[in-house]
Amino acid sequence: MKNITKWLAAAVVFGLLSFATERANAIPFEMSYTNNSPNLLGTVVPGVQAGGQLDRDVAMTNTILGMSLGGQFTDNLNRVYSRTTMSGVGLLQATATGGVPVTGIVAGNTPISINLSQYAYAWTPLGAFQYLVVAYDGMNGGVAVLNIGGLTGTIELYRYAKPEKVNGQFTGNLLGSNVMQQGYFLMTGWALENPVPDGGATVMLLGAALGALGIVRRYIMC
Repeated sequence: MKNITKWLAAAVVFGLLSFATERANAIPFEMSYTNNSPNLLGTVVPGVQAGGQLDRDVAMTNTILGMSLGGQFTDNLNRVYSRTTMSGVGLLQATATGGVPVTGIVAGNTPISINLSQYAYAWTPLGAFQYLVVAYDGMNGGVAVLNIGGLTGTIELYRYAKPEKVNGQFTGNLLGSNVMQQGYFLMTGWALENPVPDGGATVMLLGAALGALGIVRRYIMC
């Protein structure tokens, strides 16, 4: 009976560790900022510059969330807001509380990578946030607002982007590149908003696995 219990405990540990490892090692993918991008809620061209980074990004996120799907409008400062057809059902208004702003992006020729298993602060991995706001040279470039809720692994973002124009009008798309080209603008920063309460599932799984491992050790020592 004792041997069976040991084997069962070991199986639990192996299963939990395997699942947690699978979540943490999801295949990297590159975000894009066009109307058919699966995680894109909308764009702002050019991006809003006034106010602190988080407050500014939260304001843009909430404006986009309040728009009709597929809608577009130009505000009194000639900033074009574009909403994709991605559903916003169940999404809460953005808030700066607990947000994570990142700046200091430098020129280069590789994507900007965000490892969602890394920690923003104690018990809150980067993958525990709902919204990701990416800004490219606010005066000339644009901003992309993405819904990253539930994603795992590593997100790769374009280091440079430029607003797309057709017949002199902004389409709402941001065209990305990882190589500096004429008309493209360097990313100035990115920010995470709205930590999701159950976003630390991987952490809890690892904790459960370690707890089960302790049980196994106790049985083995018996």
